[in-house]
Amino acid sequence: MGLILTIFLFLLAASSPSVTIDILSEHICPLEMDSWNAIRIDSCQIMESGEIRISVSRVYQFIRYPIKSWTIVIDSTGCPISCDEDVPDNRLILSTSQLGGSREMWLIARTEQNDTVWTCPLEGTNEFHSVPHATELPDGGYLILNSPDCFDICVEIHSISSDGEMICHYSMGTDYLLDMPDPFGELYPRVRSLWKTSSGDILACGTVFNVYTDPNAWFVCLMDGDTGNPLWKTTGYGLGNAAIYDAIETSSGLIVAVGATATTIVLEDRDLDTWGPELPFIVVLDDTGVLQKLVVCDANLADMFYSIIETDPLECEFLITGKDTTSNELVLLRTIIPTDPEDR
Repeated sequence: MGLILTIFLFLLAASSPSVTIDILSEHICPLEMDSWNAIRIDSCQIMESGEIRISVSRVYQFIRYPIKSWTIVIDSTGCPISCDEDVPDNRLILSTSQLGGSREMWLIARTEQNDTVWTCPLEGTNEFHSVPHATELPDGGYLILNSPDCFDICVEIHSISSDGEMICHYSMGTDYLLDMPDPFGELYPRVRSLWKTSSGDILACGTVFNVYTDPNAWFVCLMDGDTGNPLWKTTGYGLGNAAIYDAIETSSGLIVAVGATATTIVLEDRDLDTWGPELPFIVVLDDTGVLQKLVVCDANLADMFYSIIETDPLECEFLITGKDTTSNELVLLRTIIPTDPEDR
């Protein structure tokens, strides 16, 4: 396509630079989208022909089922050429159980033949937590997220090695993310993506709010990869309500996150804030979490961005996945996001 879409830049401080983020092309790939089990780009490979081979998977599938993944080949403009489902190669199947009558949940890894490989207790969990979600890392380890089934003050995040050893654990609460002095009455944050940075720290992002009448804030949080202790967090409201679905570390060390935002609508018949029409947006943070820019995009096909990966560091080019609400299919977008320190 080669089109440049209209971009709305919201200056958050008088010194914020006016930086244009260009959406170079949009294409639809015939993969059905799902709001909670979104499709994320896991890796990309640039081929000699100029085509790009990307691996995508549904994230946060309940871990008692294998994760579904595909290999998509796109041309130099981002147009999909092929899309083939991948067959897992000897992937461990994860499940949970309360072993020995314990109220604490245990993570169990089994082979396809149902042979137990290892077990690991999940710290901070109890019988009221839902089935965990898993992000499998390139080194064979896992980042595990446990959310409570009912009202609670935090989610549990675990980093586990490839042989089932607990590396670290952290209870992430709304009180920390929103600087609340009292956790009473709060709801747990909705973590939408977990990943590890080049230094081994844990990058988490999602949406957080206090009570049902409060607007949704987006958040990005970095936790120490050895201890799980939080290093920094950044939150914001975008147009009034916002959620971040994916955040990555770029080759320059900056953090780029994508999601959806909307104006806040207050219903006349009850005290309840809700979302207006959604627009996709992009957030750029420095390596300490300081907000550099927030850009709301008026895209043609997508009204929310779900995932992002850096495809060409020299040209500051990225590939973003979005959702086409008309067909409920995957949207692929090539974009230029200036991430050079001189552009901050």
